[in-house]
Amino acid sequence: MIPREDWEIIEDCHEAIISPEEWEQVQEIIDRRPTIMKGNSCPFYNLFHGIIYCATCGKSMQVRYEKVGRTGKNRFTGEQREPIDKAYYICQTYNRLGKNACTSHKIEARDLYNLVLKDIQELAKTALKDADAFYQRLSNRMERRYLLDASQTQKECQRLESRNREIDEMFLSLYTDKAKGILTEQRFMKLTATLEQEQEANQKRLRDLLLMMRHSDEQENEVRTFIKEIRRYAAIEELDEAVLNRLISKILVGEVKKIDGQKVQEVRIVYNFVGEIPEITA
Repeated sequence: MIPREDWEIIEDCHEAIISPEEWEQVQEIIDRRPTIMKGNSCPFYNLFHGIIYCATCGKSMQVRYEKVGRTGKNRFTGEQREPIDKAYYICQTYNRLGKNACTSHKIEARDLYNLVLKDIQELAKTALKDADAFYQRLSNRMERRYLLDASQTQKECQRLESRNREIDEMFLSLYTDKAKGILTEQRFMKLTATLEQEQEANQKRLRDLLLMMRHSDEQENEVRTFIKEIRRYAAIEELDEAVLNRLISKILVGEVKKIDGQKVQEVRIVYNFVGEIPEITA
């Protein structure tokens, strides 16, 4: 457990590296508050309330507890088990409608806790070690990333704008030729129609490029905000609702499957700002 005074130092450092706008953006995300669930005389502070979902049907996962009468001691160590060790998550659809609607997707609360904690620790260490390299890896993973070369994009915008000015001049020249009788009405209409089509296509491409550039800027801000956030937790040893709500958008729990005789279950963590980061902590 990190002493309170150490966290205060970390908090001070954090406010020094994040802008008020970014801090406000983070604060807006923290609107979920987990509830204390009670059952079988086993109060469990449900940290994952509101962020854990079945990967198959999309419904939320419900927390459940072992039946009354189960031993409260660890059968291997003999130590008294904590409430989290008696809790597990199960698909809401399966729990209400049975196996014909979905499968249980059951996952132990302790296993989920350890998995998420380890993922955050690894990401934080990676971000702290080399923020620039981490930024590139995150950007490359984001599904909505716009792969832009800023200089090439700017050159294309300038080329399209220049071509549209040329077309405007060509329109003026064509009108002059038509007035002088050099061009027939039919020829004039055909040429101007072709130029209008080209100019409309250029304008559409310009709008698309500007939109892509804006999205690219937004993505860069989102990635850098996430990096500033995750770096705070390089020394994290425990999870709490504040950490989860700051960093994680949702957790998707897959169905338990058997592969080569081993039980395998996919758990996908979707982070705020950047989405999934599978290859970094796989």
